[in-house]
Amino acid sequence: MKARSPLIIWLLISLSLLAQTETRIRNEIKVANEELIEIYGFQVRYNLTILTGQGHEQPAAIDDDGMYQIFLYTSSFRDGVARHELAHVYFFEHLRKKGLGPETIPLWYHELVAEGFQNLHSRTGRPPLRSGFFDFTAYAKNYPPEKDRTIFYGAVESFASFLLSRFDYKSLLYLVDEFSSSGDMNSSFRAIFGSSLDSLIAKWRVFFLLPYSPFLIGVVIFLYLLVGRRERYWRQFHLNPESLKKEEGGEIDQKL
Repeated sequence: MKARSPLIIWLLISLSLLAQTETRIRNEIKVANEELIEIYGFQVRYNLTILTGQGHEQPAAIDDDGMYQIFLYTSSFRDGVARHELAHVYFFEHLRKKGLGPETIPLWYHELVAEGFQNLHSRTGRPPLRSGFFDFTAYAKNYPPEKDRTIFYGAVESFASFLLSRFDYKSLLYLVDEFSSSGDMNSSFRAIFGSSLDSLIAKWRVFFLLPYSPFLIGVVIFLYLLVGRRERYWRQFHLNPESLKKEEGGEIDQKL
C-alpha cells in the first residue's frame, strides 16, 4: 500500500493539473468569443475539442462547412493560444460572408490577424533579433520550414503589435475589402493605414531594432577599433619603393 501511495498522489496531481488547464482553455475561449462577437458583429458556430497530446502537437482550427472545429492540447497549451485559434475562426467566417475563400488572403496576413488578437491586451516576450530581418511576407501560400516557425511567428507578432499600437484592430479587417479588389498589399495598406506595406515594415524594423541599438552600436565601435588597430600595426612597417625595385631587379637577374 505504501508503494502505491506516491503513484496515487502523482495521478491525482496530474488529473488536477489537467482539469485546471482545461478550465483555463474554456475560460479563455469564452472571453475571446465575447470580444470577437463585439468586433465582428456576428457569432460563429464552433466545436471545441480538448485533447491531452504528447507536447508536440499543433493547435488547429478547421472549417467544416460553416461549423468550425477547434483542436487544442493541454500538454502544449499556453495563454493566448485559444484566442489565436478562435481569431482564425472568426476571420474565416468574415471572409466567407464576403464570398471569399481563405486562400484569397495571404497566409501571413491570416497569422497577422490572429496574432494581433491574441496579444490585443498583452505583449509576449521580445522575439529573437533575427525576427526583425525575417521576410514573413514571403509566405503567402505555405508556412515556413519548421526551423523558421518561431522566427516567423515572432516577426508577425511584433509587426501586428506595431500596427495595433497605432491603429484599431478593425483596420486589419477593413483591409480585406481593399485587397480583394486591388490584389495588391502595398496599395491596400496605403489606403487603410496611410503608408504602403513596404514602408510600414521598414518603420517597424527601426522600431524593432531600437532596444538592440546599444548592442549594435557596441559591435560597430568594436569593429572600428579593431580595424584601426590593425591599420596602426601595419603602418609601423615602412614600405620603400626603391628597395622593392632592387629586389625585383635582383630576382630577374637571377632568373636570367
